[in-house]
Amino acid sequence: MSMIVAMLTAAWSRAAGWMAAVGAALVLLLGAYLGGRRDGRTAARTATQERAARAREIRNEVDRAVDRSGDPADELRRDWQRGL
Repeated sequence: MSMIVAMLTAAWSRAAGWMAAVGAALVLLLGAYLGGRRDGRTAARTATQERAARAREIRNEVDRAVDRSGDPADELRRDWQRGL
């Protein structure tokens, strides 16, 4: 009986070492996975902000161009009056 206990104790000590190594590997993989998710989320947020900034730039350019162009109705009235 004591021989069986000794064998089980030896087997458990070997298995405990392997389980600790596997557990450490799983913790490292989980940390890498979560870090990648965080980095991906940050990259997506940055890309969205860049697209929004570009859209604002384009909108501002269009607004400035419209402001410079003047009132089309005034231009039509002026042209019509000149034709008389």
